[in-house]
Amino acid sequence: MEPVKIVIADSNELIREGLKSVFAQEDSVEVVGEVDNGSALVKLFSEWKPDVVLIDYMATSFRTEDIKAIHNIYPDKKFVAITEFAKKNLIQRALEAGISGHVLKSCSKSEIVDSIKETHLGKQFFCGKILNELDDQEIKTGQLSCDPISLSSREIEIIREIAQGKTNKQIAEELHLSAHTVMTHRKNIMNKLGINNTAGIVIYAVRENLISPNRYLFNS
Repeated sequence: MEPVKIVIADSNELIREGLKSVFAQEDSVEVVGEVDNGSALVKLFSEWKPDVVLIDYMATSFRTEDIKAIHNIYPDKKFVAITEFAKKNLIQRALEAGISGHVLKSCSKSEIVDSIKETHLGKQFFCGKILNELDDQEIKTGQLSCDPISLSSREIEIIREIAQGKTNKQIAEELHLSAHTVMTHRKNIMNKLGINNTAGIVIYAVRENLISPNRYLFNS
């Protein structure tokens, strides 16, 4: 199988070198270029033709508009954001621009590598801290059901899948997410509900009329 071709877009040379050393240990990923500003990324993109761009859009020399400009021309290409911190309004702008994944620079090496592989396969990949910010953003903009625990629309969707007895892998495939993202959602759901097993998730969902007890079956 051909390696995933990536470009690293970050204004910090030390960060770029560190990421290159991480990917140098991975046969499944090949770094074909690096840039320190958005103008260079847009200019050189057609020459490099990467599968995935790993970009810090919060850096001073990059903008979410750079992502959008490239995504409009090459809609099949994937963008994974990698930033120092999670700021919900900026994450939302990046999502609107076309990113498929978002991790933090504090994430583990394996998590960063997985974000590249999963988005290349057409899935979404978000680390736990980013997911928490996305949920907060959904709450702020009212994109939730009337559930008093403030579950996000995605979490409610995953609850319904869990109630059908589906595994994390099956849910990931159906919703076009990574198994890691589904597992993080599942953990967040349990934390919010104060429970520690699948049966508890479904019992809560039935009680709150999120699902029909006559339609869904589950294994505890």
